[in-house]
Amino acid sequence: MPSGADRAPSTVPRADLARAADCEVCRGWGTVVTDDGRHELCPACQTGGR
Repeated sequence: MPSGADRAPSTVPRADLARAADCEVCRGWGTVVTDDGRHELCPACQTGGR
């Protein structure tokens, strides 16, 4: 069994892929990358903007 550093918690938010399926903004991923490189939930399909 390999040993090493513990995995850091992911900073990528969990998206509902069923809601993202037909979204043209995120193209089905459920997240978008901001101008400063952060992953955020898609404002069109994940936060009720649809």
